[in-house]
Amino acid sequence: MNLCEFVRVFPFLSAFLWPSLGFAASEFESYLKALGSYTERETAASVANLASGYGMPSGTGFVAVSYSNRDLQTDAVEDDDGSMVIGLGLGDPLNSVGVETSLGITSVSTPFWGDGEFGDEGNFNIKLHRVLPNIGSISLGASNLAGWGSTVENPTNTYFAFSGLRNIGTYQQYSIGYTIGWGSAVSDKETQGSIFYGAALARSGYNVSLGIIDSERHLTLSWQPKFMSDVSISYTKVTDVNFAFRDREILTLGYALSLWD
Repeated sequence: MNLCEFVRVFPFLSAFLWPSLGFAASEFESYLKALGSYTERETAASVANLASGYGMPSGTGFVAVSYSNRDLQTDAVEDDDGSMVIGLGLGDPLNSVGVETSLGITSVSTPFWGDGEFGDEGNFNIKLHRVLPNIGSISLGASNLAGWGSTVENPTNTYFAFSGLRNIGTYQQYSIGYTIGWGSAVSDKETQGSIFYGAALARSGYNVSLGIIDSERHLTLSWQPKFMSDVSISYTKVTDVNFAFRDREILTLGYALSLWD
């Protein structure tokens, strides 16, 4: 009998075995909760939309596509925006240094949104990261390191970040994550330096996070479906406490794939 069959059959068996098992009702409920927690899919909490101290493992490729109902470059009320990123993890962050490289396409225009042509602007990004056992992970990176199209008008964002993960709860069933860092071009339309920080809570494929970048608040809900564990779907509500006209909503679809061990 496998574990799934055991979990399904055990409640019925217990009706006959109850006296010999010697379980009180509360003890049995606690047992089922513990068993359910141990069989849940583990989810690591992550703070969305902030540079993380963690990076992609070596041999892991990833792609993400985002849609936003507002283009910050134009600030036009009815001008929406789309972007995508393709990347790869390299190196060994546990024993030396991990390297995460990515190509961003900041213009993903379609007949339904956008004001340019697909792929007419984009940039290259790189991150170095190192895991600190029992502490967390640190990273040093540069986004918009080089590019084409209108991205060349924006400065390179050099940043460093520290992130940590912990499990909490009676059965360690919750994951909490936190990030703090500084970037040279993360605020005011990605032209000014600022500290950034945030926290996240996750359990069994669901993740909620709040990230703060200068006057912006990024509240994100993410979901990794059990039937597609390599896929992540997230919705972000961005609120700017100083400039309400910069409030926006972002929908992101991500996919990660292990290319080699």
